[in-house]
Amino acid sequence: MEEISKVCIQLLLHEPFYGHFLMGVPKEFTKRVNTAAVALYRKQMVKLMVNPVFWKSLSQEHQYGLIKHEVLHLVLKHLIRQKGYSNKRLYNIAADLVVNQYIKPEQLPEGGMTLDFFKWVEEECGIELKAEQDVDYYYHQLLKVLHQTSSETGQPGEGRKMLDELLKENLPAFEQHRYWEEFNELTPGELKVLEQQLKNVTKQAALRIRHKGWGNLPAGIIEALENLLLEKPKVDWKRALRLFAASSNSTYLKNTIRRPSKRYGTTPGHKIKRKHELLLAIDTSGSVAIEEFKEFFNEIYHVYRQGAVVTIVECDVNIQKIYPFKGEIPDTVSGRGGTDFNAPIELANEKLRPDAVIYFTDGGAPAPEVKPRMPILWVLSSGKMNSGAHLPGRVIRL
Repeated sequence: MEEISKVCIQLLLHEPFYGHFLMGVPKEFTKRVNTAAVALYRKQMVKLMVNPVFWKSLSQEHQYGLIKHEVLHLVLKHLIRQKGYSNKRLYNIAADLVVNQYIKPEQLPEGGMTLDFFKWVEEECGIELKAEQDVDYYYHQLLKVLHQTSSETGQPGEGRKMLDELLKENLPAFEQHRYWEEFNELTPGELKVLEQQLKNVTKQAALRIRHKGWGNLPAGIIEALENLLLEKPKVDWKRALRLFAASSNSTYLKNTIRRPSKRYGTTPGHKIKRKHELLLAIDTSGSVAIEEFKEFFNEIYHVYRQGAVVTIVECDVNIQKIYPFKGEIPDTVSGRGGTDFNAPIELANEKLRPDAVIYFTDGGAPAPEVKPRMPILWVLSSGKMNSGAHLPGRVIRL
């Protein structure tokens, strides 16, 4: 296993997310496989198996690419998702087309499935295979090839014949994926346990490199990891913002093909879109626990995703920090003293004048003496039992 550990170290140095992920997966050198494969392990985890003879036959570049290839299949849940696809060999090819785009060409062994290898699909069949798509896209595009017939004879087209022949071959991808069939035999409960275990490994790897190693990850992988790290919002912010802060001072023009220009009668026309300008105050007093801050920022991120212009105000007794929120969750907050709700409301009244104020707090302080000149929503953390009945405006609990 020392040889695989060396590749793991290289991954940690150059692409740390994959290295950290690999550390959470059991590994084994075995002659049970001819090349390498990911197999089910005790019905609740996966194991990476590598043939020692095959491993030694590879260059260091190809060893690196092989391990990264298998890790990507796990991160993108290809082994779990395959159950919903009838043509397993076609799915294997589609899955490889996804992951091999994230691996450098010099790291791919001979015979690897790439978009360049399938250029003939567009040339012979007129079916495009776009880059950076998911497994479902490539599966259904290739499925179109299998269903294509000649318009002149009604017989299978040339592209269909080529793909049929390819599916009959003993491709390396089919050998490496042959243990995927074990996952189809799992009960729904067992599959759920396995999915949660993989999710935990992925999440831990993502947390270790967050804000440090994102730069060298593809955009699609980053988006998947961001969605994994963020829990679902406990508040329906789309509805809440529509009802709570219906008026807005910020407007911008957006092109639309649905509404022709009134002046010129052409498309695209324009329509006025409104943005909510919100002051989001965060209670950073000593009574608010670290877990509550995570809860607050998870909700704040989802407010931001609704298209609101968000200004964060961190405050305990006094205002500690003011900054625009652009989707990046800070590592720390300032404050940790007592609690006073007045300063952010006064700032909103006199200087910032937002459409509304949303105050995230545990509710453990007297009602503010300053009266807000705009709607105010109090969002109480789930960790305390304070009802918030003494606070002016609307109150909700996470």
